[in-house]
Amino acid sequence: MKKTGIFFGAIALALAATLSFKALAAGSAKQEITDLEHKCIAATSTDEAASLGCFDQADIVLYDFIPPLEYSGAKAVRADLDNFFNNAKNVKGEFVEIHVVTDGKLGIVHSIQHFTWTSKDGKPMEATLRVTDALHRVGGQWKIFHTHVSVPVDPNTGKAQMNLKS
Repeated sequence: MKKTGIFFGAIALALAATLSFKALAAGSAKQEITDLEHKCIAATSTDEAASLGCFDQADIVLYDFIPPLEYSGAKAVRADLDNFFNNAKNVKGEFVEIHVVTDGKLGIVHSIQHFTWTSKDGKPMEATLRVTDALHRVGGQWKIFHTHVSVPVDPNTGKAQMNLKS
């Protein structure tokens, strides 16, 4: 009887240790992803975003809210980002909301982001966007391999609602 109790106690202890380790690993991964997202939103150029390691250069797809339907591959994503950054000055982004979910292998971030910038002709601009990022580890680092950016559309006018508040 005593041996059975010790056996089940050892199994319970091993299970608890495994679950604790997984919870710690997921918590660490969640913080790493959150930190990366904050670095990426602060980028003020395509080169800066690339140097921060925001995107998986070998495997990236972006669904932006501007055409075309899809930017697939590093070259296409860079061109889309260059189009924005080359036509914007004083870009500042902040999270209105951010939620990170991860199992330590994959991560999903859904957020509401607010950006302000000055257009090329000096006009102040702003947009509030819905963004979902899917991440995986590449060489031990979290990288975004898919981003989906959207804005709500008013069904009566068909126009994008760029600055809704939550």
